[in-house]
Amino acid sequence: MSRVAVLGGGISGLSAAYYLARLSPPTTKIVLVEAKDRLGGWIKSNKSNSITNDSSVLFESGPRTLRPKGPSGTLLLEMIQHLNLNDERLVTIPADHPSAQNRYIYYDGKINTLPNKLSSLIFNKPPICKSVLLAGALEPLRSNRFDKQGLPKDSQLDESIYSFMKRRFNEHTAINLMGALTHGIYAGDIKTLSLQSTFRMLYEAERNYGSVVVGMMKGAANTATMRERGMAVRAKDSDPEWYNNMEKMSIIGFKDGLETLPQHIYEYLKTCDNVEFVINDPVQSITTVENNNEVKIKTSKSEYYADHVISTLPSFTLDKLIPNTLPHLSFNPAADVAVVNFAYAPDVKLTYDGFGFLTPHRDTTQKIPVPGTLGVIFDSNVIPEEEQKRTKVTAMLGGSDWKDIFGNTPIDALDPNQALEATRQVMKEFLNIGDEPTHSLVSLQKQCIPHYLVGHQERIYQLHHATAKKFGHLLSLTGASYMGVSVPDCIKNSRMLVEELLVSGSLGSREKIVTGLANNITRDIKDSIQLSKGNTNVILKA
Repeated sequence: MSRVAVLGGGISGLSAAYYLARLSPPTTKIVLVEAKDRLGGWIKSNKSNSITNDSSVLFESGPRTLRPKGPSGTLLLEMIQHLNLNDERLVTIPADHPSAQNRYIYYDGKINTLPNKLSSLIFNKPPICKSVLLAGALEPLRSNRFDKQGLPKDSQLDESIYSFMKRRFNEHTAINLMGALTHGIYAGDIKTLSLQSTFRMLYEAERNYGSVVVGMMKGAANTATMRERGMAVRAKDSDPEWYNNMEKMSIIGFKDGLETLPQHIYEYLKTCDNVEFVINDPVQSITTVENNNEVKIKTSKSEYYADHVISTLPSFTLDKLIPNTLPHLSFNPAADVAVVNFAYAPDVKLTYDGFGFLTPHRDTTQKIPVPGTLGVIFDSNVIPEEEQKRTKVTAMLGGSDWKDIFGNTPIDALDPNQALEATRQVMKEFLNIGDEPTHSLVSLQKQCIPHYLVGHQERIYQLHHATAKKFGHLLSLTGASYMGVSVPDCIKNSRMLVEELLVSGSLGSREKIVTGLANNITRDIKDSIQLSKGNTNVILKA
């Protein structure tokens, strides 16, 4: 009998426990340990009550929608189907919906509509795209940083997003377009974030085709490994027509909020006799015992022993539990973001019918009316309400630009009313809405999005080898700190880790050491797992 401890009850930890329960032998004992009094991590759907009446509004403090694209999206859909969530609770937004077609960036004193097709870029070019077409036309002519073997000529394995975009396109495209996109995904700074670990498709396009434009035309956007593609193909076998229809959607969500997903994972796990939950009990230390054959996990209330530990904790949290043991766990920072939800009366209308707007990097030559604003999501456009026709928005403030809006006040000391007042300014200055919201909610999200700094993959390489050497078969790592911050990526990476643990025999015969980090390493490990005929049934069980 194997005993596996999963540390962390966010989407990565819940997914790891879920796949262990589905795929491992029923004799496998699984314990999930979560420090807080709830599961779901940053996925949190809230009901906010009005101060003037008894009505309530659904707000999202974290992610609100999911993209059903690529292998990550397919595995997400497979989970949704297995949990019987592919019913009236599921909301699908097709690719021709205005929120999918219309995206905005604030530039030159107004909100610019981004072109959604080439003809718009040519004949109806907004100010934000003033030099983009020429930069794109010249990009294939620029010199390639890689040699014919795909190795960098300058020996630099990585560079910042800013360095890449300026080199391949121009300063304007880097600061204003890619700077805004990076605000929306990472709440981060293009001048410090790793290109290789954030926008891998761009890195691979230049490495393999010598050009981003040429690479995208030839399919460089698909960076999935053979193993990931195989997992997706197997998942679709159960109902190809449903999967094909769902993958045509721009985004999906749930009528009762995205927290529906972690809640139903939890409900499923509660039906599994071999799963135990330890909630509201933070881990205090992790140590190896008995000649490194098992791990002792000490919490604030008890002690637990396991043959293997899957840590989905933020890497900087894990670093405190095993001090001076593994390298780089506290190297990357993580974004602090003030998330502020507003709902207005039905007569308050947005001028724009799209997903929302983002702001350029702070070094833009254009004036940002409220510095430190990352962007605003138009929630009532993204997933329209059928009954209540309120206008709902979510402002994202801070991130890499925290000091621009909140000065030197750390997030732990920030008065929520300061975030409320800042959002009122945002709505007035950017969207010309001065009305008082009927409902509001402030969520101060401390260290919520990891920032993969330049050289991240090389540090993961070193962390992988150090984990294998120090812990052997006892510890594996997954979660947003390492290989992707989106919900589908976290689910996919948890599944890949669990499958590799089971197929390799790492939880039983311990034939192979599995750290969970190998899938993110291209230097000497790629698709390393070998499936024998006898092991295939482990994966096909799903």
